[in-house]
Amino acid sequence: MSRIDTKMPAPNGVAASSTSTFKLPIGRRYHGLQLIGSGTAFVPADLTEIRVLVNEKVIQRFSGDDRDAMNQFFGRDAASIDAGSFILVIPFDRYGMLTKDAEEATALNTGSVDPSNGKSISSLSLEVDIGAGATGTLSLTLYATQSERLDGGAGLVPYIQKVSTDFTSADNYDIPDMPRGGTSNLVVEADNYKLYERTNALNERLQRDGIRVPQAGWVVIDRTEHGYGGDPFDLRGLSDFRLKFTTSGALTLKRYGHFLGGLAD
Repeated sequence: MSRIDTKMPAPNGVAASSTSTFKLPIGRRYHGLQLIGSGTAFVPADLTEIRVLVNEKVIQRFSGDDRDAMNQFFGRDAASIDAGSFILVIPFDRYGMLTKDAEEATALNTGSVDPSNGKSISSLSLEVDIGAGATGTLSLTLYATQSERLDGGAGLVPYIQKVSTDFTSADNYDIPDMPRGGTSNLVVEADNYKLYERTNALNERLQRDGIRVPQAGWVVIDRTEHGYGGDPFDLRGLSDFRLKFTTSGALTLKRYGHFLGGLAD
């Protein structure tokens, strides 16, 4: 269906040490958002946390800098335009898939009721925490790329979970979700069966040979690295799902897990 790009309603306010909230209209399919910031020295790092909420529950959470790094991993331009302005893309479509259906499978389909359970996305909002270091007169404007909603309910919802953990020394570690930073060997296991095993160097090489752009300081396990949308880790029916990795020293891992699932209750 044809896409449209339109400006969203203004937030409740924009100021340092505050939260700006955008309430988005319901009734269309959201493929992505574009958050435009301007100010004396306003940069993505001033957005200490961004939250996407569906039906008043957070489905995605990240900082402005981290979303910018994720976007560049997917081959998008950096957010900063100059010293005081930026355009930060918040995508819901999966970028770079070989088919349009695979790319758009995770668009947020609002206002469409699932006939099997009566669920729908009845509210959608974006909350943006602005740090104390932002100075001058600040402005945030939001645009959205949309298309007509589809029948049948919300469909696949793209969740992004954020966790930080301190590790005190170089060692082998065993955790249940995706890591960031300082790792040298990656193993993903489900029910004690290895699904994925690579060194970090091999991982980045294969991603470059695919469609991704590895970013300094980030380690990414990406099941769409070659543009195939139908090859995620299938978590249905598992009793155990974990990531094993090796660190080169003490560090804090900021970990993001990207999951596809149905609309939560």
